[in-house]
Amino acid sequence: MGYYMYQQETEFFVAKDNLVAMMEAIRALHGKESVKDGGGSHFSWVDYDFHTITDPVKMLEEWRWDAKQDQNGNIASLHFTGEKYGDDKLLFQTIAPFVRAGSFIQMRGEDGAQWRWVFDGQEMTEQQAKVTWE
Repeated sequence: MGYYMYQQETEFFVAKDNLVAMMEAIRALHGKESVKDGGGSHFSWVDYDFHTITDPVKMLEEWRWDAKQDQNGNIASLHFTGEKYGDDKLLFQTIAPFVRAGSFIQMRGEDGAQWRWVFDGQEMTEQQAKVTWE
């Protein structure tokens, strides 16, 4: 089971100077996975060994996000490669301090719901779409 989601539009940027700190923040999530039914459980749809990766693009790939770097080494785009909603919101809350203010990721769910993860340079917030037909 799970909830299918699809990426619609994105403007996303992480400066090269922030990539090491971004990876350290993601690595710090390791060991904080949820505990289900008395046993440990890794993050939904995430490679359990994500914390051992030293390349920021490859680390994001383990979370099902394809990052592209520009000629200066900044992450200048991000594309969802998965199918179902997992622990993506947690990832973006974690890396929010390293993402350029004004960045956003717009998603659509299998039931037509639309939302954006919006970055202000410190935090990520989730906005819900309100569609009006006239």
